[in-house]
Amino acid sequence: MKSGKEAGKTAEISDQTEKAEPSMEVKESHQTVAVGDASLYLSADDDAAIEAHTGKTIAHVDFDGIPEEVKTKLSPLLQSKPGSTVTAEGIRNDVASLGSTGVFSQIRPNFKDIPEGVDLTYGLVANPIVRDVEFTGNTIFTSDYLKSILQVPEGSVLNFVLVNQKLKEIEDAYLKQGYMLVSIPNVEVTPKGILKVHISEGVIEDIQLVGNDKTKDKVILRELKMKKGKPFNKFQASRSMERLYNLGYFEDVNMKLLPGKENEHNVVIEIDVVEQKTGVITVGAGYSDSDGTVGIIELGDTNFRGTGDKVNFHWEFGGAGDGKNYTISYTRPWINSNGDSLGASIFNRIYEYDDYDSNGDTVAEYDKRRSGWNLTWGRQNGEYRTNYFTFESAKEEYDDHDGFEWGSVATDKGHNKKDYTDAWYKAIMDNFGTTNSFTFTHVFDNRDNYFNASKGRRISFSTQWGGHGLGGDYDFYKFTTEGRFYKGLGNGHILALRLQGGYIDGDVSYGNLFDLGGSNTLRGYEDDQFKGKKMYAATLEYRFPIAKKVQGVLFTDGGSTWGIDNGQIPWYEDDDGFQWSCGVGLRLQTPIGPIRLDYGHGDKNKFHFSFGTQF
Repeated sequence: MKSGKEAGKTAEISDQTEKAEPSMEVKESHQTVAVGDASLYLSADDDAAIEAHTGKTIAHVDFDGIPEEVKTKLSPLLQSKPGSTVTAEGIRNDVASLGSTGVFSQIRPNFKDIPEGVDLTYGLVANPIVRDVEFTGNTIFTSDYLKSILQVPEGSVLNFVLVNQKLKEIEDAYLKQGYMLVSIPNVEVTPKGILKVHISEGVIEDIQLVGNDKTKDKVILRELKMKKGKPFNKFQASRSMERLYNLGYFEDVNMKLLPGKENEHNVVIEIDVVEQKTGVITVGAGYSDSDGTVGIIELGDTNFRGTGDKVNFHWEFGGAGDGKNYTISYTRPWINSNGDSLGASIFNRIYEYDDYDSNGDTVAEYDKRRSGWNLTWGRQNGEYRTNYFTFESAKEEYDDHDGFEWGSVATDKGHNKKDYTDAWYKAIMDNFGTTNSFTFTHVFDNRDNYFNASKGRRISFSTQWGGHGLGGDYDFYKFTTEGRFYKGLGNGHILALRLQGGYIDGDVSYGNLFDLGGSNTLRGYEDDQFKGKKMYAATLEYRFPIAKKVQGVLFTDGGSTWGIDNGQIPWYEDDDGFQWSCGVGLRLQTPIGPIRLDYGHGDKNKFHFSFGTQF
């Protein structure tokens, strides 16, 4: 089985085991019970007797060893009739027909010469009577369930034809559940009439890991849905490969099935991984007359020391940051056997920000500082469902190190950099403050590949409780929902759809409003060009391969956000009109992660450059 980076690539199973065929014989002591083939019943003496009587007229046909009422049911099966002549083909067809009933362990033609020709009598020995049925080796299905499939009545004569059909149904039941290595190597009837059926479920003897020089074995093994000592399941194997690749630690993942060493019906799994770069080290420095010496140091790893932990340290010193421009975060993805996660971060960052009106024209340019901390607990609730609980305290404030500049919209209306009493400036300053909030998010995610999905869906719903007893400057409730859907069209072509919606009730900070515009939501528009308390949006993308690690995209974005109090953003004209755009893009897989290049046509023609995946 193979999981590669190419989206839509069919998983392969490299199976070097020999799957045992279901047994085609039932044994009583050491005697084979045959069915349907004359050669399984006729001995050399029988063949000689047939040859000696070939051509003679059959005067009478009878059966020996069975009740009279059964003889009438068997007579129609015979090709040899009174008045016909003995032929080797006819006798063999008779034996085969009687054998196909499945209830006889011995069938022998006996000839008696008489003046009119020969009397033909078939000596029959019935299969044993079944007193009970016992299953061994079964762990997936209960014996009672398997008995309900086999349907052998207590005290009935063993009918191997029917039993063989039912054994095939048992195998099919296993196969439908993904247990592709199941076999039934042995079926026996004891002298006491116990029908014993041994099932080999294809148990995993061992799991061997190859290629994980950095990643610890336990990090890989905890992601596997299949376990040592349990039957191999192809669905669990496929899901395990998806989980391993979705970690982001491996460039490629392959699985091989090797023959078991302890039992020929068992299997040894070998998982080969090709590790990729997960760490980031960035060091930079510069000097200017206004800022003096400035620098940046960033250290991070999404697979810290091979443990799977995520750690990041980002520090900018000098300049506008005045030594207080940092982010420190740590996430432990497995804090217990359930796969729960725990993450925390503290931050104090400054960044340049532009305000726009609804036409995309600049209102003001200034620096924002955002500082605070958050704590997130992720609770696994099944294979594809996770609940996240996040508490965050964040303070946004104006940073005047680089000053405040009005944009074209403000200067056209007579504003300037010295007009700090203007209502617009006051509205901007009033939108800074502290937000304390608790957020609950429920996520269903069964995508095959988090980084470039070709099938599956991701559906999320979140509720953010701001203030209302948690402190801070704002009291609000924020509800957001999102659905992502993927359809593989073959040969790496993918259709992807994202739908979003949201609603805010209460007094919310400027930074917590819904926004549309920019590379992540509405391409062809300025970043965060549209603001509101109500929002809906949609994105449709057609993705196609161009070259190795290069993907082309055709897209259309659309949506609207509205419902702002005019006093909060006085320069903004609130409008619930629908905005849309279309365009083309490229996706590049690089050693530093995915890169997106998009050209969108909205109210403007605009290029967008960003890191990471769109959705």
